[in-house]
Amino acid sequence: MGVTQLKGEGLVAALDIGTSKVAAIIAEADTVAAAKVLGVGTSFHRGLHRGEITDADAVAKAVMEAAIKAERMAQTAMPPAIVGIPGSFCSSFTARGSAAIKRPGHRIHAADVERALDAAAAMAIPPGRRIVDKLIHTYLLDGQRITESPIGLAGRRLEIDVQFITAPLTALAELVKCLGQAGVQVDGVAVQCLATARMVLAPSQIELGVVLVDLGAGQTDIAVFRNGQLDTLACLPVGTDNLARDLSAGLGIFIEQAEQLVRELGCTAALKSLADYCLEEDSPRKVLFENMQIDLREYNDVFMARAEEIWQLVQNHISREGTGGSLPAGVRLVGGGALVPGMAALGEQLLGMPIDAALPEKLKSLPEACQSPAYAAAVALAEDRAKSLIELQTVSTSKSASLDVLWQKVRGWLKS
Repeated sequence: MGVTQLKGEGLVAALDIGTSKVAAIIAEADTVAAAKVLGVGTSFHRGLHRGEITDADAVAKAVMEAAIKAERMAQTAMPPAIVGIPGSFCSSFTARGSAAIKRPGHRIHAADVERALDAAAAMAIPPGRRIVDKLIHTYLLDGQRITESPIGLAGRRLEIDVQFITAPLTALAELVKCLGQAGVQVDGVAVQCLATARMVLAPSQIELGVVLVDLGAGQTDIAVFRNGQLDTLACLPVGTDNLARDLSAGLGIFIEQAEQLVRELGCTAALKSLADYCLEEDSPRKVLFENMQIDLREYNDVFMARAEEIWQLVQNHISREGTGGSLPAGVRLVGGGALVPGMAALGEQLLGMPIDAALPEKLKSLPEACQSPAYAAAVALAEDRAKSLIELQTVSTSKSASLDVLWQKVRGWLKS
């Protein structure tokens, strides 16, 4: 891109390619905070529809612009990026893999866990698809279920129940080709909502039962967790763009005006008149209404019809037939839709459960202008990659330390 200065080997990058916005983040792997954000860049486009690329040139241009902005802020070149993919691409399967432990002492090493995971992955990968994420459900050591990592424990047979998330190779190839056109190298792909869930959901919430809702412009990703495990992963073909388009058609206003109404007014079902909205004489909202000459009740009718539909679709996936168990931890709402006034309150009313649309703690490391739930996916992707890099460095350091100890023993033996 435009900056060629390098800061070191601990850099990571993430790309969140949404229906209308691309967010690029450059961060540094930090053992304290996982990812220290150095640069953020955004750009807008209309090259996606329901997660699929419809205008590769528009997407490539937006990616390039976002990456250059992030590089300028970070004062470093963008490293190969982890790229988020929507839930609409994904399907999953579960499998069990095992590994025999034959070494003296039968202590479990990290390599044994990897062997068991590889054995599970080899069981039944659907043709034409690639594994992009995995969720470990259960460890069994000599047939006994254990709740934590088995590394360091003693046993003769390790088994792992794991859920694999897959995506179609054709879609992934098209995405990589488009990003190559933008001059961005791909370091890997990850499911956006699962990366976000790992960042914004506490283990206690996942164990109790919780829903992550990523309400974007063109689609809504849902991840339902029950009993500590992923229960449902879904992608709805609706988002805040639908609210704006409905308002534009229903009220006879420009789409830009409709988008402004969604951002600034949002859900106003309890209002009966503009006076109820407490508009001051010089309020920008009052000027907005006067310029558009809209009727608030008509606005409410159009807005509420679509907003209620979005939450009803969420409810359908939460309570789909065949799933049981309550969700005491409620809903965690992220994405640009979390900023629509009243949207979370409407969801609480319709779903009958608490909805938290608060700013995730990790986002406070961003520049003030970017401290928004709309950046949750991009930050989560960067943090996921940083954690992976830190883990690799830790394993490498551990191996080096073991070799140093062995070499010291050999040297001592040679001197004796």
